Amino acid sequence: MARAGDELFNPLTGERIVFLKTAADTGGSLLEMDDFWTRPGHRAPEHVHPEIEERWQVLAGTAGFRVGGVERTAGPGETVVAPAGVAHLAWNAAPEPVHVRIQMRPALGWEHFVERLFALARAHGEPERGAPDPAEMLELLRQFPREIALAPRHR
Repeated sequence: MARAGDELFNPLTGERIVFLKTAADTGGSLLEMDDFWTRPGHRAPEHVHPEIEERWQVLAGTAGFRVGGVERTAGPGETVVAPAGVAHLAWNAAPEPVHVRIQMRPALGWEHFVERLFALARAHGEPERGAPDPAEMLELLRQFPREIALAPRHR
């Protein structure tokens, strides 16, 4: 179980997360974390959070976003929101690292999903793809249906 101050690292993507507020800290209403994207251009598959709003505040660097089919970049001080149920993705849009503060409302089981995802990356990742094994990833998605699903065109 994640606690404020805990850090996770994904060796396949170079992503590092620091939990600031967990579901336990907020009665489940919010998960807040600092996320560091070190690899320019790396993108996770487009996805939706069926019951969670995701909010990114860019603290350093330039981040790219596609929310509801609309692409944009954002720099320090800018905030981008993906409402629950809206397909989206985010990435490092420049050569330098990106630091974003992410809020997930409500928290649901997102911190557990991320812990399991990063553990899969460490244990069974495919470095040439920058992703965990596809079969294991699909099983993980099945276990967190309220938190995440592939965007319709990726199913």
